[in-house]
Order: sequence, then structure tokens, then C-alpha cells
Amino acid sequence: MDVTTLKIITDDTLKAIRKYDVVTPDLFKDTFVTQAKKRNVPIDLDELSDKTVENTLHKIFSIEEQTKENTQILQENLNLATTAIKEQDEKLLDIVQSQMQELTKKISHLEEQVYLDELTKAYNRKWLFEKVLLDEKFKNDGTIIFIDVDKFKTINDTYGHITGDKILALITKISKSIENANTIRYGGDEFIVIANNANKEEYLKTMEQLSNNLSKKLFKIQDKTFHVGISYGVVEFKKGDSFQEILEMVDELMYTHKKAKA
Repeated sequence: MDVTTLKIITDDTLKAIRKYDVVTPDLFKDTFVTQAKKRNVPIDLDELSDKTVENTLHKIFSIEEQTKENTQILQENLNLATTAIKEQDEKLLDIVQSQMQELTKKISHLEEQVYLDELTKAYNRKWLFEKVLLDEKFKNDGTIIFIDVDKFKTINDTYGHITGDKILALITKISKSIENANTIRYGGDEFIVIANNANKEEYLKTMEQLSNNLSKKLFKIQDKTFHVGISYGVVEFKKGDSFQEILEMVDELMYTHKKAKA
């Protein structure tokens, strides 16, 4: 199983086990196999090593413990603030303010661990499913843009994975320039941009301009030069629309765009 598929199924598994109060390694494995089958991915339990499970669970529990600790600190600060206000104790208020600033930093770091893709620093699928969707339906109106890097496997095979990683980071940077929108690395070289405005024509123009600018850029690795292209689809959605149905629509448009350039 490749790394991208492993990450996708792991995300599905983490989403599925959130309802359980206690997560054991066996429960994690069983849920992982179930999620893999839903995506028609053959899985060998030997491939899902105890070390992989251990590392994943450690990360889950570490985040949970940090969250509990932050919640406790927040409550303590609120109690101190209440006391300070009642007693008009400026020194105590200064202490509370200092502690709240430190807590803000901890929470920001925790959110990075939970919601950001490690390689590109775009949002990950977990952020998408928890912040944008509710029961896999959109929470608000907006526009979805599906971006795929053209011939990315060829780039990786020809110029190496380090170059491929740099291209992915560049695509993230480009997509983050889209106004009133958030970028998610959906998997491999696939990105989803969720815009707050339901304006398909506006974002089609934006993507055309970004795509044209990128295609003119010349990349050089040692004595070799190459260009990078992207294919994309754009679809408006309404609050309550099924994410899966909208994803299928925008994915089809992206492939139509890709075929038109071939």
C-alpha cells in the first residue's frame, strides 16, 4: 500500500473510531480493515504492523491529553480572572493574561498537529470533514475547486521525490492565493479549495489565470528543464449538499479539463 492510500484510510479510521470511549489496538486494526474494504483496497494485516498502530494511537492519545490539559488550564484561568476582577487585583490579572497568551500558543500548535498536512502545510482531510462538513454534508454555501497536478508521477519518476514535494508545496502556495478560500491536500497530488463565495464564474477566471501563469514558469533541475501544469474543476454547492456527490461532479470536470489538454 502506498503512503497516500495509507494516510487516506488512516484518516477514515480515525474518523470512525471517534465514537468509542476506549480505543484498543485490535479495535483500530478491525476498523482500519473495514475502511480499507469500503475503498476496495486489499489489506494484509501483517502490513498494518503493531508499530504503525502503536504510533498512531500514541498520537491520538497525546493530542487528547494535551486537549484535556489545555481545558483544565483554561478553567483555572477563568477562575483566577473572576477572582481578580472581584478583588480588583491588577497583578493577578497580569498573570492570567500571561497564562492565556501561553495557552493560545499551545492550542495553535495543537491545531497544527491535528489539521495541517505535514508536507505542504495545507489543511488535511480531517479539517475538511470536521470544519467544512457535518455528516458529510456542507455546512454552508460556497464553491469547491478540485486541482490535480498533470503527469505528477512522471515528475516524481524523472526528477525525484524531493522535486515532487517542492511542486506540491508550490501548488499549495498558489492555491492559498485564492481569496476567501481554504486549501486542503486531499491526497497525493490532489487538492481541494473551499471558497466561501458561491461564484463559479469568478473562480473559473481565477483558476484560468493561475494555471496560465504556472504553465509559463520554467523549472530547472541540474541540466534538465520542464513545465508544470494543473487540471481543475469548479462547482458551486449549497448548504446541506452531499460532499460525495459534489466531489464526483467536480472530479469529472477536472478530468474533462485534463483530457482537453492532452
